[in-house]
Amino acid sequence: MKGAGSLPENEIEIANLTKTYGKVVALNDVSLEVSAGEILGLLGPNGAGKSTLMKIVVGILRPTTGYVKVGGSDLAKEPEAAKRNVGYLPENPSLYPGLTVSEFLSFLGKIRDVPDDALRDKISEALMTFSLEEKADAMLGALSKGMKQKVALIAATLHDPKVLVLDEPLTALDPKTQVFVNSWIAAQGKKGTTVLLSTHNLEIAQDHATRIAIIDKGSIIALGALDSLRRMADAGKDARLDEVFLKLTAETA
Repeated sequence: MKGAGSLPENEIEIANLTKTYGKVVALNDVSLEVSAGEILGLLGPNGAGKSTLMKIVVGILRPTTGYVKVGGSDLAKEPEAAKRNVGYLPENPSLYPGLTVSEFLSFLGKIRDVPDDALRDKISEALMTFSLEEKADAMLGALSKGMKQKVALIAATLHDPKVLVLDEPLTALDPKTQVFVNSWIAAQGKKGTTVLLSTHNLEIAQDHATRIAIIDKGSIIALGALDSLRRMADAGKDARLDEVFLKLTAETA
């Protein structure tokens, strides 16, 4: 329950969002609200508009029309305040191969204005959490793809953002690490962080998402908890998310 002085009711507010590239419509009048502590799974076929939507939410792209608020701040009118609230993991994170893991995380922490003492503790704790203590002085360019993904996850959370935007966070992770990251994502929601999660792994969405938004051809075609989506798809009460997803996206084909 949210009391006085708590986080705003909606940490992400998207209204009438449209993004066009010439005659190509990437997003078509998308509206969406995500509450504090909610994990919203964003699903859709390739090219549906998921990454475009996420890049607008974190301020990399500008919408053609509509607006986005993050943590109560309008992204167009108060970009610095809005971006301060966000941690972002892109689908293909760019790291600095000539820096060590510790140097890279320290660099990003300073950019995010994390105090030095707190930053050292955060980096140490995060490296332990992600089983990367022995890689603290390793060059990023020498790490495996899965380890780089772990470093990128740490980098996204160093400043304790209210909102986490995760685009395919399980990419390149081995099965054991996938299980860990699944649990880690669930823990973010439990501690009050809002998570916008784009994934092709429907199992993680089914297990951890509070609600699921299915986007296809630039529009949200279904939104709700899994039981609600099952009813929309006229599927059985025990239907798996992959069955529901296929039925709903087939109807819009």
